Amino acid sequence: MHQVVLELSGSRKVHVISEHATKEEALDRYVKLVEGNKGSPVTAKGKYSIRKKPE
Repeated sequence: MHQVVLELSGSRKVHVISEHATKEEALDRYVKLVEGNKGSPVTAKGKYSIRKKPE
């Protein structure tokens, strides 16, 4: 299980945007978010990333 998250700047907190069964599905969602943000993973609130779901 993989998650697409927004890592909040200025803290160690993350906001889970979505969860996916495979890394490929998570990567598709990540790419859509980055394309919607003018091609950059960095936003005003933090940055988008993919991670394996913690146990």
